[in-house]
This record gives sequence, C-alpha cells and structure tokens, in this order.
Amino acid sequence: MSQQHNSYVELPRIKRKSNSWEGKVIDYLLKHPSNRSATEFSIEAITAFWLAEALEGQVNQTELQKACWSAIERLEAKLATIRRIARIEPQSIVVSGGANAATTVTSNSQPQSGANAATTVTSNSQPLISDDDGDDVDSDEDFDEDDLGLMKLELSEELKLATELLGGYG
Repeated sequence: MSQQHNSYVELPRIKRKSNSWEGKVIDYLLKHPSNRSATEFSIEAITAFWLAEALEGQVNQTELQKACWSAIERLEAKLATIRRIARIEPQSIVVSGGANAATTVTSNSQPQSGANAATTVTSNSQPLISDDDGDDVDSDEDFDEDDLGLMKLELSEELKLATELLGGYG
C-alpha cells in the first residue's frame, strides 16, 4: 500500500499598524461582507500577482499560458473595479515612430513623486519629436511628417490587443 506524502508551505503571519494603508486593507478583508476568510482573499491576490514568475521554468508552456491567462483575467477584473471606484477612465496608448524609431506610451495618470517619479507620463496625442541635437521639440508648430522622415507603422497584434484592453485610442 503506497502512502501519499503531502508537503506544505506556509506564509508567516502578517501584522500591520491599523492606521496604515496595509492595516486598513487587512481590517477590510477581516470584516468583508462575503464572510470569506481574509486568508483566502490574500492568497487569491498573491497568486494572481506572482503566478507567472512562480511557474516560469517549472511547468510546460501550455500550462504556463493557461495560468497566465487566469492571472491576467483576475488582474484585469480588479483593475476595472479600481477604475470604477476611483472614477478613472481607462488609459490609451499612443505609439509614434520617427527617424529615431521612438515609441511613446501615454496615460492620463496623476503625477507621481518618489521612487516612481521617473515613470510618470502625461496624456497627449502628439508624437515625441527631437531635433538634431536630441532636444524635444513642440510638435504643434507646422508639423509635417515628410520633413521628419516619419513613417506609418502597423501595430503588432500584441499592441492592438493591449490597446483594446486599455480602452482603445482615438
């Protein structure tokens, strides 16, 4: 008779000050109206966020893709909920190519400070154009694509999908 051996991993207990953002989240989960356990909510969020990295190199490509799609669906659903609560419209992606083949991604996010300040971008639909010295130039003045050597680029299927998922662009 063979015995099945189960091994477990455990995440240590988490404790945060009740007036911190993390503390408020834990308190919310503990008092959630669904009466689901805070542990279940937590593992669901952790799994959606870290599943791809955890499985990379550990499972075959088919299983990895299935797991990644599951994680993407959960994260996109949560993003939609967050946007609804905050009344934030989905961002758009603007891609422009020029002589330097630069790709510009824009959003309508609020300015950030601190460690993420370098990633803050502002919303506009104008391509980023640089003069010969590499300085940014205002593209509103007499913009002529032929003079700049810009070319029309077809969006890849991945960019089309990402654009559609983020609310399209106009």
